[in-house]
Amino acid sequence: MTDILVAGETLVDLLPGAGETLRDVDGFTHRPGGAPANVAVGLSRLGERPAFWTRLGDDPFGDFLRETLDGEGVSDALSRRVGGNTTLAVVSPASADGRRFRFYGSRDVTFGFEPEGLPTDALTAVSWVHLGGVALTHPAGRTAMRRLAAAADERGCTVSFDVNYRPDLVPEGDRDAVVEAIRDILGDTDVAFASDEDVAATGISSHEGEELAGDLLGHGPHTAAVTLGSDGAVAASSTAAPWGETTARHGGFSVEAVDATGAGDAFTSGLISRFAALTDGTTASTAAEADLADALAFANATAALSVRDHGGMAALPDREAADAFLAERE
Repeated sequence: MTDILVAGETLVDLLPGAGETLRDVDGFTHRPGGAPANVAVGLSRLGERPAFWTRLGDDPFGDFLRETLDGEGVSDALSRRVGGNTTLAVVSPASADGRRFRFYGSRDVTFGFEPEGLPTDALTAVSWVHLGGVALTHPAGRTAMRRLAAAADERGCTVSFDVNYRPDLVPEGDRDAVVEAIRDILGDTDVAFASDEDVAATGISSHEGEELAGDLLGHGPHTAAVTLGSDGAVAASSTAAPWGETTARHGGFSVEAVDATGAGDAFTSGLISRFAALTDGTTASTAAEADLADALAFANATAALSVRDHGGMAALPDREAADAFLAERE
């Protein structure tokens, strides 16, 4: 039995070879990706084995992604194969200026979640639901994710939401609708995940770090975690949080990074895993700040370990590796 449901896209990351810009790289390597897919696999490796509501094209890339998820122990019970080509996320070289990702392929296939196909039956079997924000860039996906968040909240599930705003995927004229959907889902969210860059692009807040976490709390969540890249992460919580009202910061870990693609998703899976344990009382301590700081440390450990190989999934750690890394570093 699973206790966590993840919802969102699975796609293919095309990682560049040597070169300063996309124009002159010497080729690409394909890797499984998509923020929610990375989170689902990250949770599975940490022992959580989540249910995963996603869409896969009926092309060879869709076959590759399904085989990858199967190999990671992520069930296909809520996965739908649809006609069309899988979305490709082309990653720019680390040294290149401008956009980090460029998206190609069918948006309908990967992001067009049908509102009529909500996995409402699965909500009776889980206590935590995590949603990714990229699907909000598609009209159908936007409606589906809003309805899923509302249904999960109504059924008493803990809802977490990764803002993950991608302006390049927002059709002209749809920005206001996407931002409205983000605000709406935040209202049904318990735990929000974001980066300064994500939120600044939406216009929801112009603050960074701890102040941004506080702003996010004002939109409905009882806990907000803001990733700070190589500087670690900060989180704030209100009195409504199971771990109480507090703020905690963790500076992250210095490691030799090969590829940072998906590091934020590794952080998310680590934090959800630790928060879920705190929620069910199995590891909760008596000090709220200690709980939150411990969760941030574990999440930063999973993120640090995830950058050891190319691609968002390749180096996602299991629980034993994350615990050992923490023990060694702290």
